[in-house]
Amino acid sequence: MTSPSEETPPLKVLLTQLDWNLQWLHQMEKNERTDYYRDAALQRFGFAFDSAVKCIRAAAEQRNRGCPSSEECFELAETLNWLPEGAEWRKLIQDHQALKSESEPRETDAVFDRLKSHRNILKILFDRLVIVAQSS
Repeated sequence: MTSPSEETPPLKVLLTQLDWNLQWLHQMEKNERTDYYRDAALQRFGFAFDSAVKCIRAAAEQRNRGCPSSEECFELAETLNWLPEGAEWRKLIQDHQALKSESEPRETDAVFDRLKSHRNILKILFDRLVIVAQSS
């Protein structure tokens, strides 16, 4: 049981944060490819990923289910068809974890190259969770 200070905010509130992060991530794709914009886009991906996990967790709690880890949350999202069929969510998690560690520049560039695909997965997740939020 979480303490009041650790309670998950309402799904609708979390969805606005995810939407904002996805919009900014999409905007980053339009910028020229420089180290500055790459790093900004990767940072925004981290924010979007963290927001997505919080949204999945909140939606799971509405169904009296839990997902303590990001992997468990994405597994649950896949089971409940909140992710697009065949989504490479494990790669999404790996890339997020790689960014949290000291990654080689080559690896960072590879993650950057996959951001559009990752954003598309998170956008579909967002759209499906909006429907979940409206039905609750």
